[in-house]
Amino acid sequence: MNRVTNARTDIPQAFTPGRGSFPSRPGWRMAAALGILALAGCGGGGGGGSGSGSGSGSGTSPTYTVGGSISALSASGLVLTTGSQTVSPAANATSFTFPTGLASGASYAVTVTTQPAGLTCTVADGSGTVASAAITNVAVTCTANNLSGTAATGSAIAGATVTLVDSKGSQVTATTDSSGNYSLSTSGLTAPFLVKVVTAASSKNGYATGTTFYSVSDQASPSVINVTPLTDLIIREWYAAQSSPVAVSTAFSAPASNPPPTVADVQVIEAVVLDIVQPVLQQNGVDPVGLDLISGAFTANGQGVDAALDAIQPISYNAGGTAATLTIATTSSTTQTTTVTASSGSTQVATTTSNSSSGTTSSVVTTSVVPTSAGAAAALAGVQTTLNGIASVVNSDGSSLTAQDLSPYIASGFLNGGTTAAQEAQQFVNAVAGATINSITVSRITKYDSTNDTLGIVGVIAYTANGVSGVTQLDGGEGNGAGINFKQQANGSWLLNGNQQQAQAQAQVISLLNNEPGSGPSSQIELFLQVSVPASSTNTPCASTYATSASAVPSTAITATDSGSGNTVTVGTGGYALTEDPTVYTENGAARCQFDGDLNANLLLPAGSLPALVGNSIGFGLDGAAPVDALTRSIAGYTTETINFTNLTSHALSAANLGQPLTLDWTLPVTFPIKSIEVYGSIEVASGSSYVSCTIEASGTSVTTTSTTLTLPTTCNGSPVVTIPQTGSQPYPVQLNVVIQGTHGEVAQAWWPFN
Repeated sequence: MNRVTNARTDIPQAFTPGRGSFPSRPGWRMAAALGILALAGCGGGGGGGSGSGSGSGSGTSPTYTVGGSISALSASGLVLTTGSQTVSPAANATSFTFPTGLASGASYAVTVTTQPAGLTCTVADGSGTVASAAITNVAVTCTANNLSGTAATGSAIAGATVTLVDSKGSQVTATTDSSGNYSLSTSGLTAPFLVKVVTAASSKNGYATGTTFYSVSDQASPSVINVTPLTDLIIREWYAAQSSPVAVSTAFSAPASNPPPTVADVQVIEAVVLDIVQPVLQQNGVDPVGLDLISGAFTANGQGVDAALDAIQPISYNAGGTAATLTIATTSSTTQTTTVTASSGSTQVATTTSNSSSGTTSSVVTTSVVPTSAGAAAALAGVQTTLNGIASVVNSDGSSLTAQDLSPYIASGFLNGGTTAAQEAQQFVNAVAGATINSITVSRITKYDSTNDTLGIVGVIAYTANGVSGVTQLDGGEGNGAGINFKQQANGSWLLNGNQQQAQAQAQVISLLNNEPGSGPSSQIELFLQVSVPASSTNTPCASTYATSASAVPSTAITATDSGSGNTVTVGTGGYALTEDPTVYTENGAARCQFDGDLNANLLLPAGSLPALVGNSIGFGLDGAAPVDALTRSIAGYTTETINFTNLTSHALSAANLGQPLTLDWTLPVTFPIKSIEVYGSIEVASGSSYVSCTIEASGTSVTTTSTTLTLPTTCNGSPVVTIPQTGSQPYPVQLNVVIQGTHGEVAQAWWPFN
């Protein structure tokens, strides 16, 4: 029978002070000792050397301690638990032992219940069954934390257990602090990771205690993984878009059988979610372009991203988890309702936004390809490799970048709206030479064609130019998210391929506010249809060897009003002729002709007809031929919201402040996400019997800009800017425009003339 080694070596542990009482007579101690010897002689006591366990007293079974080694415990705070026992080793301790022994046959399971500061400790060989000997092989290994994050619903998720699982199923845990922050170590684990947080209290925006939120790594070597209702939506939609939908809870329990998405996959789904919440982010001063909801800087402080989370009501999911509904108060008077529906390989997002004070609405329906198939995933990886290669050569060559340097990334047969491979390369050089590209990432897949091995994408370029950092969208420049196209080559690479057409097409709905002198502001909704083709020369009238006529062919007929005559106009399925503009336009140094649907008179739409327009595909035919598939554009969304200049009060030419800086302020829309803001002035001067136009654009505007300064010239084409008598269709000498474009082709424009 083992005894406790202390000053009273002859007293069994069962009778030490504090655990019972014993007589004070000296003779009793000998009797107790003899009794134990008798038990040992009968075989009732367990054998074992010193320290292997301890007997429990006369007539009881022996017990055995549980303990083991500790490595790299450089801080205090570690708490280990088995059953109801805990032990708190001090900093730099190299071993531990639980104070109370266990009987032979008892089970044990050593876990970490509290992590030390800045460390994550894991347990190896921590469970088993006692077998007549002390347990000494439990190994606790501590490593410095290399991953952190913030868990919040708009308010911090405090005191909650955070569980991270790697792609092989190994798990580590941590606990959030009062600010929702956590940290842990992923040493020895294999990315990608899934993270789970279970709330310990209800949130102020309506989430109940015990709500589970998930997140996923979106970096190759993640150092931050935030957990919010939006990261939860990202990973749920990923698994819902599989060919056989998977519940995220199932995937978390068995990640090896249900692999988490790759970095590129996550970015595609994250872009879908960012698109939904973009208006509320912008209203809280956050530029969503390039924003990383998962690994970006984030603090649960009621500002910025956190304030946007506060405005989102609890997200609801259908029984199968394939459809999510979000209701967001983007402003105090604006409510946005969005349904996200996942199906095999894609997600569809339908959003309607209304402003109760102005009565304006916006609506959009978009579909994004989710690369859940092996073919789509491989195509996405190939395109990303090409984009990374472009960034690398731009950065390495700097200001000496040439078109030849970029030619390996552009297919020899590239053609995009008349732009050839050589022209595309040179235009790219003109735009980026000398700049540093920090990253080019795919944010949305517009189409994937496995038969023809093509992939269409919208992307984001993060750059630094002249010491200023910024981000811009890579979307083909057609205004309605048509994207840019890649094609797989014979050697397996994916190169820029263009739309393989001489023409470009646009189809948009524009909300225009006219500040006409004498009549005050008036609004109208316009249908904008246009085809642009290369011009055969720079001479006026414009002429093209490629096409002499163009027509728009909608999938469903559109009824509009001719603003000039007031007559009803039908843009029918049999084709609606577009008018050839005699003006020669220059785009990226190339002369182009345009065919417009509103050249002579705007095609005005009644507000009640707008919902039926969403999803209407507009085909474009050239020279009387059938519509060309590559030119088809879909009206993804519309807005009835108007914007206007807020500091202009006079239309007098003197108020244009020619030759001097003119400050311009304007309002931002609240019912749709902003892609770009363009502010420019048009100058018209007489030239013979016609007029010459000069355009001056403001620079440096972002999606949150509400003010700029523009200096309008006193001359144009060598002629002074003077008042023009308004007879017939004479233009105004100075016209200001602010054009705000949404991410899905929505356009709100304000126009202010001076004379």
